[in-house]
Amino acid sequence: MSHEVTVFVPTGMRPLTDGVRVVTARGGTVGEIARDLESRYPGFYESLVEDGRLRSGLAVAINNEEQPLGLLAKVQRGDEVHILPAMAGGSAM
Repeated sequence: MSHEVTVFVPTGMRPLTDGVRVVTARGGTVGEIARDLESRYPGFYESLVEDGRLRSGLAVAINNEEQPLGLLAKVQRGDEVHILPAMAGGSAM
């Protein structure tokens, strides 16, 4: 099932959306949303996906909860999807 969601675009990907920070997209999973955005913003999917997975160095959060399933994470109508640079851990002392 396809739902409309709000997507927050990270700074590094904004040239693909003509500088727009927040866009809407349709889909039932993060992967479907990425494909929907590709139809309007060429290059979006490729900048998010590599070898069928979320690119290394990126993470996805839905309604402020990081999603370990990445592209397979399900979304509901009205959800907020954030594409984030993955956070690296600190050093062990």
